[in-house]
Order: sequence, then C-alpha cells, then structure tokens
Amino acid sequence: MGNKLSGVMKLIQFLKDKDVSTGKKLLFLVPIFYFILPFDLVGDFFPVLGQLDDIAVAVVMWPILKKMISNYYDTPSSQKYDNSDGKTVDMNEDDYKVD
Repeated sequence: MGNKLSGVMKLIQFLKDKDVSTGKKLLFLVPIFYFILPFDLVGDFFPVLGQLDDIAVAVVMWPILKKMISNYYDTPSSQKYDNSDGKTVDMNEDDYKVD
C-alpha cells in the first residue's frame, strides 16, 4: 500500500509542477476521457469489442505515462537544483530560472 500511496503522491507533485508542460499533464486525462466520453473507436454497444478498445487505450497509455513520471524523477542531479524550500527546478543550459 505504501508504494501505491507513493505513486499517487509522485503523480500529484508532477501535475502541480509549473515546469511540466500542460501537454504532458493533459496526457493523463486521455484514458479518463476515453472511458467517460461516448465516442470510441469501437462503440460500446458491440459486446466485448466495445470494452476491449477501452482496455486497449489504458494498456497503450500506461507505459507512456509511467515512463514520463519515471523520467521526471530520474533526471540526473546535474540537471536539477534543489531549492531550500524543497522544490526541484530543472536546470537546462539556457534556462536558469528559479521559482
């Protein structure tokens, strides 16, 4: 249970980070909206196939989202700077801004 809570906390921190692009944050909404919205590649009125395309979206998106979070937390320390307030700021060659 601790790992799941840790994962949720990492996701929340990722989504709150101002330095993460809005596009990357919106990718987390793709599977949710695909389940909720009535527009599917295969309509849900087809037995089994309608539900399989929902599962396929989740299966395809899971590794992408997991890698994105993993890359966010595995950035080498030489590219990050830890402020005294605990926030981590990405330090690229041309981008030296600190919040």
